[in-house]
This record gives sequence, structure tokens and C-alpha cells, in this order.
Amino acid sequence: MTNKALEINNLNSQIGDFSLSGINFSIEKGTIMGFIGKNGSGKTTLIKTILNMIPKASGEVLFNGISMFGNEETVKAKIGVVFDTLIYPLNLKPTKIKKMISPFYKTFDCLIFDELMERFELDPNKKLLTYSKGMQMKFGIVMALCHSPDLIILDEPTAGLDPIARAAVIDLLLDLIQNDQKSILFSTHITSDLEKIADYITMIDNGKIIFSKGKDEMLDTYLLAHIERDTMTDVIKSELIGIKETTFGYEGLCTKILKLQDLAGVKTVRPTIEDIMVYMGTIKRRLKERGA
Repeated sequence: MTNKALEINNLNSQIGDFSLSGINFSIEKGTIMGFIGKNGSGKTTLIKTILNMIPKASGEVLFNGISMFGNEETVKAKIGVVFDTLIYPLNLKPTKIKKMISPFYKTFDCLIFDELMERFELDPNKKLLTYSKGMQMKFGIVMALCHSPDLIILDEPTAGLDPIARAAVIDLLLDLIQNDQKSILFSTHITSDLEKIADYITMIDNGKIIFSKGKDEMLDTYLLAHIERDTMTDVIKSELIGIKETTFGYEGLCTKILKLQDLAGVKTVRPTIEDIMVYMGTIKRRLKERGA
């Protein structure tokens, strides 16, 4: 029995001019994987490819050790998916959608539906077109969870939600993960949400995985360095992962092993996930511009 809820091995695909190249990462059961990257980096394309909504060119995708390809009905019965746009007809009421969708899942639980609708303060007897964007997103989450999936894939689920609604979603995800057999792939631009709940972080850029590692390990590896102008040297500059000029000098990401924190004229702080994402993206852009 595998301990991997999702395992992606050397996955490649081509959509027009955009390609996913050599994608490798996995999600352990009972964990939350944060999935980050700038717009157009390939997050949604990858999600749709692993769900077989976009054909792969090569590679392997395993859900609990079972390949999606050739076992789609069995595998998808154990996955819950939420995209950034609601997939249900807006002219229908949630009660109608429940009746339409529930026969497709042997494990669909109407009690879970009722509980989540109440938890999110959603009226099941109002048409979805009367719902706000945030309410529609919450309804999408409700429908994704009603058949008790083992893996939940969320593509920007908190986009458009106010802070209170986002907190409600985050609390729900934390409740779900108390069952150590459930796992979550959480793609979002709101990296502060991942600071609160993610166990691992995977970053994609231009269709390639930049890193995939434990959140705490990642945050403990790097420092955000503020360097006074007179302190900066070519050696220091060459070691920084991305750099920008500020009013007082320079700012850049560095690894702790450089020990810049021990130098006069340098102040270092623990970076956020967003800091790492921004500076990693900066260095990738510069390498691309240089043709590296």
C-alpha cells in the first residue's frame, strides 16, 4: 500500500506553444501541498493534465498507486476538484444540482451536503446566479467534498473570497486533514493562506517544477537580506538569488549557508513564501534573458 496520494513521474504535455516538461512531484497521504507560480506558469494546465482533461505526451500519474489513464472512472470517484470558475449551470438551484450529481457517486452523502451548506451559510433553494462570486466558490467546495474524496484538488479556491470567507475555507481544509488518509493539492496566489496550512510547497515556472519541498524546510533554508549600499560587493551580488535595488541599498534572497547575517551592514529576516516565489521567479527570468 503506497503512502502517496498523488505521484507524478516525468509528465510532459504540449498545448499550443506552451509545454509542461519533466514534471515530477508527489503528495503524501494526510498532507497539504501548496502549489504556487505566477500567472501563465502552468498551474491550471498541470492540474487539467493530471486529471486527463488535457492529453499528456508522456509520463505517469498515479492516484493512490493507480494510474488515472485507463482507470479514470475508478480514480475520479475518489477525487474532489474545485476550479476558479464554477462548473455548474448558474440558472439551477443547489438542491437541483445535488439531485443531478449524486447518482454518479456511490459515496455521495446528502448529510455532508446539508452540513457544509449550513457551515458556509448558503441557501440551497436560491439559484446560483443569485450567489456572489465568493458564494459560488464556496458551493464548488461543497460539491467537491460531498462524496468524501481521498484527494482534494483546489485551483484558486479562495480567489474572490473576503478574509472571513477565506478563513472559513482554511478552517474546513484543516478539519479535513485531521483524517490522515485525506490529502490536498492547493493551488493559489494567496501565499499567506499556505503559510497557515501547507505542509509542502511546489513551485512551477514556465511549465517546469522549480522546487518541491517541505514548507518549513524551504523557509528555514533561505533568508531575505537587506544590504547597505557600501556593503555590497560583486561576490555577495553573485551569490544572491534575485536582487533589487532599494532606497537604502539592496534586497535579495540568500541561503543561510552564506552567513550574510554575520556581516556588518546586512540585516536578514525569515522570508515569506511570497518572497521566495518572487525572487525565484526573478532569477529564472534573468537566466532566460541571458539565454542560459
